Amino acid sequence: MTRTGRGGGKGGGQAPPFRETGPAGHRARMRARVLTSGAASLADYEIVEMLLFIGVPRRDTKPLAKALLNRFGSLGALLSAAPEALRDAGLSERAAEALALPAAVAECLSRPDPLTRTPMGDWDAVLLYCDTRLADAPSGQLRVLFLDSINHIIADEAVDDGVTGDTPELTQRHILMRALDLHASALVGIRIAPSWPPPVAMIEGDAVLMQAISYHAQNLSLTIQDHVFLRRGRWLSLRQQRRL
Repeated sequence: MTRTGRGGGKGGGQAPPFRETGPAGHRARMRARVLTSGAASLADYEIVEMLLFIGVPRRDTKPLAKALLNRFGSLGALLSAAPEALRDAGLSERAAEALALPAAVAECLSRPDPLTRTPMGDWDAVLLYCDTRLADAPSGQLRVLFLDSINHIIADEAVDDGVTGDTPELTQRHILMRALDLHASALVGIRIAPSWPPPVAMIEGDAVLMQAISYHAQNLSLTIQDHVFLRRGRWLSLRQQRRL
């Protein structure tokens, strides 16, 4: 007759250890629950628990989550509490920052972002945008409209192209790097002309700049839609002049 060991395992072996014990196992189960059932399946204290995972790395956060809800009265009051109030409740700086995340995200999502809803699909749209948004732009200023894959504006930025000593090469590099940073698919250059017609030297300089940008843009899957000179409702397009 074979004798079994203390753990009752066959041949006297030790019983296998329990898996996912302690705070780490609890956290893994909660994350799995969110992935399978969604965050709506969590109670208020469980939402606070999961946020505290960020700021309390190796501790059971359930008692703390419940104590915080009791102190502040509701989930909304807790998540909108001032950092000082959270620290007064005994939270570390890191834990307080974790509880501030939902309010910060909600604020970002609630901000109007008209630029990303502005389509630049044709000439009329470009000119209308310039007439309404750039009417007060300084004379001589160079601007770039960065567009996404469906020609909606991601950003409209003024570019320093010589006021502080930037060379054309630095201006070119700056525009290309910004396009990469913004994940832009296309761009439109705009020069606010100081006079009309624009000075020949300005046209020539911008043509060289945009041609150089266009050459390098091919390797970045970036399209240069056009470069336009504007002054009080009048415009001149490098593309229509076949210079781009």
